[in-house]
Amino acid sequence: MDGTLLLAAATTFSFSLAIVVIAIPGLLRKMREGGMVGRDVNKSTKHEVPELGGIAALFGVGVQKIVGDIAEPPYLAAISVFFIAAMVGLIDDISNIPQRVKVVGVGFAALPLMLVHLGTEVPFPFGHSIALIGTLYFVYWLLLVPAGVTGVANAMNMSAGYNGLESGQIAIISTAMLVILLVRGSPEHSVIIMAALVGAAIGLYAFNRYPAKVFIGDIGTLGMGAALAAGIILGHIELYGIIAILPAFYEGFATFYYSQIQCVPDRRHACHHPIIREDGNLEPPKGAERYTLAYLLLSRKPMTEQQLVRTLLGLYSLAAIAAIILSFL
Repeated sequence: MDGTLLLAAATTFSFSLAIVVIAIPGLLRKMREGGMVGRDVNKSTKHEVPELGGIAALFGVGVQKIVGDIAEPPYLAAISVFFIAAMVGLIDDISNIPQRVKVVGVGFAALPLMLVHLGTEVPFPFGHSIALIGTLYFVYWLLLVPAGVTGVANAMNMSAGYNGLESGQIAIISTAMLVILLVRGSPEHSVIIMAALVGAAIGLYAFNRYPAKVFIGDIGTLGMGAALAAGIILGHIELYGIIAILPAFYEGFATFYYSQIQCVPDRRHACHHPIIREDGNLEPPKGAERYTLAYLLLSRKPMTEQQLVRTLLGLYSLAAIAAIILSFL
């Protein structure tokens, strides 16, 4: 492991974490003053919590360029991906756009990555790799990269909804990806991007965990999810990224099945309004037991919000550990 690269990653992480932690208190005050608050529907009190905390991540991840002499094109590409996806999230936070529009909109955020198109092969375990040549080169950059960016971003978005879950899962996945990038000696730009994302996610988690002082909003889940995909693609650790987000695949399949095939009209409302029992445990509404991974777990055993988030983050941790182990093979 390159000591210089490790130091750059640690410095970037520290700067990103510090900026988010410093920015959040002022952001909370402004959101309350501007009426940008949302009700915490998983609590019996239904109290209001400031939204759009993901804005702080934009500042945190933006410190990358001042740490190390990283190349301009990949840096600008990653930041552009983050900002475009975050703006789609901001529009959704304000106007609640349909899921299909978010999928397409975030797909366009991949354009900067398609323009820089860095890398000539995708590595696999046991020393295997796939060369990006000929037709496969165009298939990868024109089809798979946009699908990957919108897939990861929307997976992080669809998995959200509980105190500490969205920031926690991004922190876990990005940490695993950072470890893999460092161990494999990946390009500096991908390491720095991922280190900044880890710092921003952990900083947000400190305020987003139970009981949440801020919701990070779609601006955070879509923006940070897209940035996570950008770091994975620029570092060409796609396989390990897929493994690390495996729990989110259930959300994607369930969303597609119940919204496009079953055409359940009130699925979105049901997903955001679990039943709160007198003992504080949550359970899914009748008929919604398989709408989300959280509801599937709650249908087996009702839990408090804290217990549910710990269980879900535990699943992401297992997937992240599996990805790290596989990267050594």
